[in-house]
Amino acid sequence: MNRNVAIALVVAILAAGGYWYFSGQQQAAMEQGEAAATATTEAASTAAAAVTEAASTAAAAVTEAASTAAAAVTEAASTAAAATTEAASTAAATMTEAAPAAFDADAMTAQVDASTLDDATKTTLKAAISAAKANPALVQGAMDQVKKALGM
Repeated sequence: MNRNVAIALVVAILAAGGYWYFSGQQQAAMEQGEAAATATTEAASTAAAAVTEAASTAAAAVTEAASTAAAAVTEAASTAAAATTEAASTAAATMTEAAPAAFDADAMTAQVDASTLDDATKTTLKAAISAAKANPALVQGAMDQVKKALGM
């Protein structure tokens, strides 16, 4: 029996040693895994912060560029509107100055009424004369229509 007890004792010691060894290995692996997980989390956090900062900087740059572009467009539109208004004023002044001084709406209407033109043509010409009387820019066009219709 002494021999069986000695074998049992050796088996028990080997089992306890194996348990102790593998438990230590498992503990070391868990500590290494936790350290790796912590390092990975820190790296991900740092990368996320860098990406957030880069996105914020890019958004600020885009916003500034859009603001600058909007200001430039607004200025260009304002300049174009001013130039258009000035050109229209100049054109209206030129048209008023260029309107024939010999335009007599009543005399032209009397000539149209006295003509042998059909009633529809007379009505159209009288409307053009009335429009020219109200707007000096239309005088030359009305005079040309009347002269053409009357064969002058």
